[in-house]
Amino acid sequence: MKLNIRSLRRLAVVSLTLTVLSGCTFISDPVSKMKLPQLSADKATLMAAINSFNPPGSTLIRPANDDDSSIFTEDLNKDGVMETIVFYETPDEAVQIHGMILEKKGDTWVKKLVFDGDGTVLESVDLKDVTGDGKLDIITGYSRGEEKGLVVYSYSSGSLEEVLTLPYTKYIIDDLNEDGIEDITVVSFKRNEFATITTYQFNDGFKVLDKLDDLDPYFNNYYNIVAGKVAEDKEGIVLDAAVDSHSAYTYMVVMENNKLRVVIPGDARTFKDQRIDSEDIDGDGIIEIGLLEPPKGWEYFDPETIPYFNSYYKWDGKDGLVFTSQQYRDPADRFIIKFSPEWHGNLTVDTKSVQNKSLKFIMSNTGETVAEVSFFSLLEWDRVKGAGWELLGRDADKIIGYRGKLEQSTNGGSSNKIASPIERKGIDE
Repeated sequence: MKLNIRSLRRLAVVSLTLTVLSGCTFISDPVSKMKLPQLSADKATLMAAINSFNPPGSTLIRPANDDDSSIFTEDLNKDGVMETIVFYETPDEAVQIHGMILEKKGDTWVKKLVFDGDGTVLESVDLKDVTGDGKLDIITGYSRGEEKGLVVYSYSSGSLEEVLTLPYTKYIIDDLNEDGIEDITVVSFKRNEFATITTYQFNDGFKVLDKLDDLDPYFNNYYNIVAGKVAEDKEGIVLDAAVDSHSAYTYMVVMENNKLRVVIPGDARTFKDQRIDSEDIDGDGIIEIGLLEPPKGWEYFDPETIPYFNSYYKWDGKDGLVFTSQQYRDPADRFIIKFSPEWHGNLTVDTKSVQNKSLKFIMSNTGETVAEVSFFSLLEWDRVKGAGWELLGRDADKIIGYRGKLEQSTNGGSSNKIASPIERKGIDE
């Protein structure tokens, strides 16, 4: 397999723990990932119906943050009849975005209605029951320039009703008060002016459960917002805020007795000199906050040369953070190394290491080397490969090699070397 020079920068992942490591993902508005129904004949029939009903010159569109689907098929009414929702664009008209709902009638699809979208970009689509009637609602995010608008539609008996319309910066569908009913939390932000969080729940119309309107607005933007479990028995929202082009801080919000509460404020504890996404980094279902930590011995080096660790912490359920895991992420996103949590506090990087040349990870209490990463020329690689070094990735005219002591295992075993990278796309050994 030949290497495409223009796509040399590929992410390779190596793990020093006994579990598989997955890369990080940017979190945005919630989006439905529904696909076409898995019916062999119906797919062709549905596509033919959509094409026949779409106006001439229109184009099917998908949500901006969804690479998976532009066609959403579900039984919205829960009446045994399937509906399909599609959105299309008419760029030459005053109203540019339109939605269309079709219903399945026997072996054919019929058009039930068309509705106008409020914007020039379809940001998101979600199908969830947020009105508590057992039927699926259509939640959409539209944008026009920097302005975003959330619209919740309720579909019944062939008609569509707008039941909620709000401006937003980010919105989250969750059950923050854990009463079994989905709620909608809207984050609104304007730099240096306001930052608010408002949770709405349907009760004979959408009502405000609670609102935080005294949050600090003096930062650039939210670059990552994620909702879910923040403790074993607690739902919450974690917000990563960019202070400037590099540094950031994180805070966490939960709901208790239908009141929103900031449990981790954006203070010195969560400040970092580089942006790190909060996420469920260890796959246990609980969101961790990422912090940047310099290795021992590097405290007085030029910050631009320090090979920082990404360390992740969980909320302790009170007012503190508890360490969970640590990894090294190459600044150019070429590889990730995940370390055993038991090494935290003892693991460091040899101060003779140089990024983009060689890195040696050592135990500070014993001096033992547990992993090495080096950049080799093609001739150098031919001499060392197979002699303890394994291929990690490639970059320009360099081969990235690694060697170490632990091997990733899916059954709890171990051996005397590091596991192979999880991804080797485009790499010819």
